[in-house]
Amino acid sequence: MVKLSPLKAIITSLACFALCLLSSFLLVSDNTLGYLSYQLNNDYKVVYLDSRYFGMIGASVVLLSAGLFMFWQYICLKRFDLSLGPNHLSTKAFTVVAVIGFLFILPGQSIEKNRIEKIAEQHGYQPCPPFTLLMGSVSIDAWVKDFSLCNDPEVDKLARYGYPGEPAQIAKLLANRESK
Repeated sequence: MVKLSPLKAIITSLACFALCLLSSFLLVSDNTLGYLSYQLNNDYKVVYLDSRYFGMIGASVVLLSAGLFMFWQYICLKRFDLSLGPNHLSTKAFTVVAVIGFLFILPGQSIEKNRIEKIAEQHGYQPCPPFTLLMGSVSIDAWVKDFSLCNDPEVDKLARYGYPGEPAQIAKLLANRESK
């Protein structure tokens, strides 16, 4: 077994904290968490439902706990010259927190998807059937207020990949169509 040095422990801890900050920044910077409410507030006729951000939340939890655990390893190595084994309480605590983080990613993402689908349904949206809008995206679903938009060729040209700007472009197309 390779002995962990204090230098490796602190470098790993700092790397985990940096990745956790990056993941958290990405969640907040592009309004990922509030994207559905933004679409609903703008009353778009086509909205995108995407729950992939739950993976970033889980990753942040795992990275933060790993950073804290490695920082604790560093303190134990530096002060007590003690490497924490698998039976140590902090190792067990890290394992529990890591499992909770992975639960955010796996079942949590499914639960979140059901939650945002209910929100869209309460606002009068219905899902497009498979193989209509968003053919290029596996994890993002298109929901519409008018079911005929699911088979509209002009809307289909804009709703391909699930990019955040596509619902606004579709709304603009539909507004131009109504004004004519």
